[in-house]
Amino acid sequence: MLASVYTDDEERGHAIGIALGGLALGVLVGPPFGSVMYDFVGKTAPFLVLAFLAVFDGALQLFILQPTKMEPEVSVFD
Repeated sequence: MLASVYTDDEERGHAIGIALGGLALGVLVGPPFGSVMYDFVGKTAPFLVLAFLAVFDGALQLFILQPTKMEPEVSVFD
């Protein structure tokens, strides 16, 4: 998705670097955060936090990105 949005090589490299950096940060921070939440708050706490973050992210994407309905492309072979 990033490669289709960022067509310039320099911008694409920067965007992919940020995305992969965020992924690496999640891999490093996620397990310790989940284990601390599990130990001190309870068994369901990490899952509830992740569920809230997923819903919050979806709402932000819905309201900020303003998705539009795409029309399917017409095939030459139809």
